[in-house]
Amino acid sequence: MQPKYVLSFVILFGINMACFAWGSEGHKMVAKIAYTQLTPSVKDSLAKYLRGTTIEEAAVWMDEIKSDKSYDFQKKWHYINIDKDSVYNPNDTNSNIVWAIQKAMKELKERNKYSKEKVEIDIKILIHLLGDLHQPLHVGYGSDIGGNSVVVYYDATSTNLHRVWDTEIIRDQVVNQNVDWKKMSHFSKEELAQIGRIDIVEWMKESRSLLDTVYAFKGDNISQKYAKQNAPVIERQLLIAGLRLGEILNYIFGSAPKG
Repeated sequence: MQPKYVLSFVILFGINMACFAWGSEGHKMVAKIAYTQLTPSVKDSLAKYLRGTTIEEAAVWMDEIKSDKSYDFQKKWHYINIDKDSVYNPNDTNSNIVWAIQKAMKELKERNKYSKEKVEIDIKILIHLLGDLHQPLHVGYGSDIGGNSVVVYYDATSTNLHRVWDTEIIRDQVVNQNVDWKKMSHFSKEELAQIGRIDIVEWMKESRSLLDTVYAFKGDNISQKYAKQNAPVIERQLLIAGLRLGEILNYIFGSAPKG
């Protein structure tokens, strides 16, 4: 018999690393889930700064502006490369995803120091990158550019491993299956407390722990069996990304800004 679960959240429900980032469907799912966690006052704060942009629209902004050369400096913010058997170096602030999330959080906590336009951009960056952080190949190996250089065939079409995880499995196995997020939220009270404990580095390491699963296929063909086996992994990552994003936004906007 399964134990009774208690929820502390209310859930309704040339290759470049910056090319893909969960795909728009995945990012919008994360944003939707996060929004259900927000207090009314935090929702009001977001509405003020986003100025008519919905949280779902904000979630895909960093991908939508990637063709604008003036934002090229953000490209490295979508990911971090740590080769296999290597460890994260917290002193390496080389404009990676961990650094960019921590930077956005710090600036948003001190938002009185910045213009409304700057705060708006930081919100969009935070929403997007929290999603990226939970895609294992965004915290993967530099040797294959986070799976971007791994050419595979999915549904008889040539693509790459990164896109399979960002987009293809979500479209085929998640969106089209109408995932019931309530069923996906069967966490114990203790598990929810652990999930919501804000620690960007630990969340990055947690995503990296899934890389063996990501690479568990032979040859260059991604089978439907592989897709179906990994759909629950992707669903869970999207769900906890949304829960954690909601936790962070409540933490940042639920109290008076510093400075």
